[in-house]
Amino acid sequence: MKLQDLLKNSGIDLAKTKLLRHNISKQEIRRNYSNGHLDIYQSIQTPNRFRGIEHIISFLGVEGTEGRLLGCYKVNGHKPLERGKLPTDFFMGVETFDDCVFWRMEKTDILSDLIDRLVIDWGKGTINWCQNGTTEKEVLCILREVSEYEFTGYDKIMLSFGTLKTIIDNPKQHSEWEKQLSSVAGIYLITDTETGKHYIGSASGEQGGIWGRWSEYARTQHGSNKRLKELTTTNPDYCNNFQFSILEVFPIKRDRHDVLEYEALYKKKLRTIEFGWNDN
Repeated sequence: MKLQDLLKNSGIDLAKTKLLRHNISKQEIRRNYSNGHLDIYQSIQTPNRFRGIEHIISFLGVEGTEGRLLGCYKVNGHKPLERGKLPTDFFMGVETFDDCVFWRMEKTDILSDLIDRLVIDWGKGTINWCQNGTTEKEVLCILREVSEYEFTGYDKIMLSFGTLKTIIDNPKQHSEWEKQLSSVAGIYLITDTETGKHYIGSASGEQGGIWGRWSEYARTQHGSNKRLKELTTTNPDYCNNFQFSILEVFPIKRDRHDVLEYEALYKKKLRTIEFGWNDN
């Protein structure tokens, strides 16, 4: 099956459509996707980028040449880019956005039931992130409907300890979780829902990525963290107060010392040594 078949059946004019693939390995993509600003990022383009275009079909490139559907957008012209109105946590990276405008894009219901489920093969030209709608793309698979434990993105993760343990202890049934969490290093947050206190931790490639690090929590309840261990030793059920989420992801080969520097930065931002469960 071709992507173009799905688009034509949805009434999309392929000649007036652009296909975008945002590569998660790029820092500006990863940061803005994590912060929920990828729609803004893709809207900042040159005045000619989407001239004469009616629809944008956007994909997230997570691994290899695959692309996972993010959505279909109607293009409604452009306006001057007002940098001062961008979110404070919008990440520009090395981009200067000189001579760029802000393209007005409206997310539509077209293929909305396939968002985060439709996976295509972008082809060998992954460096060419913006292509014509007529450029054929093979549909690799359509993932199952999202369930309670379905992986829907790093930024959406909020797992209770019980759910985390279920996922870790049953990797065959949750292979997508293992695949995605094993492929990235990162900074994670454990929230104590009983007290509101936080714990900041990090996971590097040497530890098997976030999957490897979180597996330690599933096995021990505390991940060998001093203060968390004290809590679970006093009350073995205390781990059920822990909620796991991810603050930032990095390529799996990111230098361990770089990851630790970001961990220290987040500890300072959230004051987790003074007011949370970090002890150093």
